[in-house]
Parts: sequence; structure tokens; C-alpha cells
Amino acid sequence: MDREYKTIREIKEHGEAAIGKMIKDLVTQENVDKWYASPRNKGWLGNAVEKDWFGLENNSRPEADFNNLGVELKCAGLKLFKKENSWGAKERLVLNIFDFNEEYKRDFQNSSFLKKSKLVELMLYKYNPVDYYQFEEKEYPIYPDFYMTHSILFNLNDLPDDDLAIIENDWNIIMDMIRQGRAEDISEGMTQYLGAVTKGSKTDKNQTKQPFSDKKAHRRAFSLRPTYMKEITKLIVQGELKSSITYASYQTDYPELHKKSDAKQNGTQEHVIKDLSELKHRTFEQIILNQFKPFYNMEKEVLAEKFGVKIKKKNDKASSRLIAQKMFNLNGDLEETDEFKKAGIAVKIVTVNSYQKKKASENRITTEGFKLESYVSFIKDITNLDWEDTRVYDYLSTTKFLLVVYEETPKGEIFKGAKFWYMPENELMGTVKKTWEIIKETLLNGVELTFKRTSNQKGYKIENNLPSQVSGPQILHIRPSTSESDYYESINSDRLPSPAIWKNRPEHMKDILTDNFMVKQAFWLNKNYMYQQVKEFFE
Repeated sequence: MDREYKTIREIKEHGEAAIGKMIKDLVTQENVDKWYASPRNKGWLGNAVEKDWFGLENNSRPEADFNNLGVELKCAGLKLFKKENSWGAKERLVLNIFDFNEEYKRDFQNSSFLKKSKLVELMLYKYNPVDYYQFEEKEYPIYPDFYMTHSILFNLNDLPDDDLAIIENDWNIIMDMIRQGRAEDISEGMTQYLGAVTKGSKTDKNQTKQPFSDKKAHRRAFSLRPTYMKEITKLIVQGELKSSITYASYQTDYPELHKKSDAKQNGTQEHVIKDLSELKHRTFEQIILNQFKPFYNMEKEVLAEKFGVKIKKKNDKASSRLIAQKMFNLNGDLEETDEFKKAGIAVKIVTVNSYQKKKASENRITTEGFKLESYVSFIKDITNLDWEDTRVYDYLSTTKFLLVVYEETPKGEIFKGAKFWYMPENELMGTVKKTWEIIKETLLNGVELTFKRTSNQKGYKIENNLPSQVSGPQILHIRPSTSESDYYESINSDRLPSPAIWKNRPEHMKDILTDNFMVKQAFWLNKNYMYQQVKEFFE
């Protein structure tokens, strides 16, 4: 039987009592033993804290966990984002599973996720692995040893009006897909802050009926998307977002404090949407793309002069991005605006060279692809992980791209337009996954490294048998990510999971062309594949 909490204050204070404690000190030894018996169980920590610390039986009830008080309980892990030197949520916050056949009948204010998750007791722990547990030939961070660091009453009503407007816009996009009989085509990439994530494996038991189509669709749950949760939890860690004081019973719970006050969170970052009323008539994407349209088919030099942007004669990569920024009258980068950071939208410049066509029968134009990661660890990111646990899958499955498209002509560059794009799930789980598996198998079997004499400064080059951009239609390929190609232990190399298989390596070079190290690599999207995503501007 569930422990009874009479006030929200009681829930809040019990959550705060967990701060500074290890997870294993909050839960029973029986539950700790369960983790060691099955460390793959991703829901273990939340279920253990719910049952042992808060005294609630694990369940999938449609109502809030503390039903009599309308409070939901959630746990989320924080990881250190080294580039920003800040802690933030490492993944999305999954809310409630919703019924396609019922949800579309509601309006936003009566939506199931608002009803269940309007007020959340949010427990944060630091995902900060020190030791790893070896289980079935894999390493797992020891979750029982993580520390609970924050407890906060998270009230959706305290979010900025801008955020709530975009969340409502996202909810309507999801509902429109259901009404169109396309629930099976819903993707997290369609929305900005509120997502609809699949629940369970892709088996028949997780397929469900939808109201306007005979096709079954994968069960889905509402979620606050990964980048949105990252930004929100950064505010919590920094002390800028505190427990709600605007929930209904606040004055009753805290009679010793001042009367209820407005606790809306207002950030200091630039915004791309200046008028929230626009979201009543157009989607977020439509608003952004409409801002670009007056500049379609204008010469880059004309745009540069208009916006006061200098174009370098050589190695000019920044001006195209800066011009896009100026189209929105921004002081900073588009990616750094409040909406783009929270939605995790990556801005990519795609330049198509229109006078280097393939042979006429193919009628195709090539464009550059782009790098997905600074570098990828052969062992940590590939050989020790399953595909859906990798950084590259996480990045491609959660990131929406704004492609800003230019055409390179003999007379100069022309701005062709912009579009939002995300990688379809069938490609992620099909061609891209297959390429990743080939890379993994190649590394585990021993990558082939071939020594060839050349006329370059080193006098030689090293070729390998990993999937390259020219080796097939695989969408994704891997290539060196550093300026120096080292094959011994250095900052430019990474340890191989299995010894390399060398061909033609000179005997006297074994100390610098070793068996156990290879130049660091990065994942790239193929240039021909990226052309397919923007060909509408050229054909």
C-alpha cells in the first residue's frame, strides 16, 4: 500500500531529505542487489527511489503518483557538458503514455500530460561514473553509487510564456498527425520542446490502434525533449529555477511565508520569436522559415553588403552563418537563441556546387556532408555499446537541423533557402545502423591498415578498410578527425579494441605505426546523401 502524504510540503521536504545521499543509501539492499543482477535495467533507479524512499508501489497508473495531491514523481540524471562546463539533464524526461484514440479529443489545457505532470517532484542525481561493473562482457556505471543532488517541485505553469506557447504548439502538431491518420509517422524531430517518444520495443504487443487509420502505431509517451530538459535543469543546478511557489495549495502548505507570487522564469538569451501570438496561427518552423523567404535567390555578396558582413577571400566558412544570423536581426548566433538551444536545433550551412555535376545520366549534384562528433572513441562509443546507446544514435535521433542552403556558381554564391530536417527513423535503424555495425565488426576483427608510399611531406599514407564516403550508399561514414595522423599513443590517436592488421608496414616503423593505436576518427554524413535533403532547391 502507498504511503500517504497529506500535503505537498511533506512530499517536498521528504525529497529534500535525500539530497547528498547515495542512491544505495536511499533504497533497500534487496533493490541494490536487483541492479547488480540486471544492470541493463534503465528504469531501476527511478523505480527504486519511488518504492523505497517515497513508499509508492511501482505502477503505470494514468493519474499522478501522489494522486490525492496531483503530484508526479520523476528522477533524472545530470551529466557534465564539458564544452559548456555545466551540469544538465543527460536525457529526455518521459511523462505519460497517451491513448491516440482519446488524446486528440481534448484541448491543450485538458491534455493528459498536463493533467498528470503539471506539478512534478523532480529528483536529480549526478551521472558521474567512477567505477564500472563488469557484467556479461560489458561495463556498466554503478548507479547505486550515484549521489542525489537536487529536489525541486517543478511546475509547468512556472515556465516562461514563450516555452508554454511552444509546448502547446508541439502538442497540436502531434494531435494533427493523429487526426491525419498518421500516428505511425510521428517523430520527436517534428517538435521543439514536447516530444512523443516510443515506448517499448518494436514488437506487436507495443503496437496499438489509432482512430483515423487501419494501420497500427507504436505506443508513445509525452516527454520533455533532451535539449529542453538540459536547459531547464541547468537553471536548477545554477539556482535560478527553484521549487514552485505558485501551485494551488502553496499558501496552506507554507503559512509562515509571504503570499503567493509570480515565479515565471525569464531567461536572458535572445529570442527568435518576438510575438508569441504568431504561434496561434503558424507552427514554430513556419515562423522561422518565413523569416528567410524575403532573401531567397539573392547573391551572397549583396546580402553581405546589406548586413555589413565581410566575406573572406579564402577559407570563408563563417560569413554564410553570420548572414543567416543577421536575417533575424540577432546579435548572437542562431543556435544560441533561447528557442534553438532548448529545442536542440543545429544550424548547418550546405553549399551546393552547381558546376560540378555528375555525368548527365545521373542528373545529380554533390554537396559537402558534415561532421557529427568531434571524434568517436573506438572502444567507448562503438565496441562496448549497442547501437541505440551510442552518442551518434542519440544525436541523430534527437537533433533537428536547420539547413541553410547556398549555391556556388562561377559568378559567386547565391542564397537558395532554408529548411528544417531530421533523419527518419527507418534510415537510422536501417542503413545507418548497418554501417555502424560494419564499423564495429571491422574494429573487433582488427582493422586493416595499409602502408603506401606517397610524395607528401611524410612520404607515406595509411589507408584502412573502414566505410568511407566513396565505399557505398551508407549515409554515414567515418574519417580522421585530427590534423595529425598518429598511429601510436598520443592526443591524436585512440586505442583500438583489437590489434590492427598491417599490410606493407616497414619493419623500422613499428614504433610509430603500432598495432594498438589509430588516428582519431569522426562520423560524417555523406555529401551525396545531404544533397538529397536539399535537392528541392535545385531540381
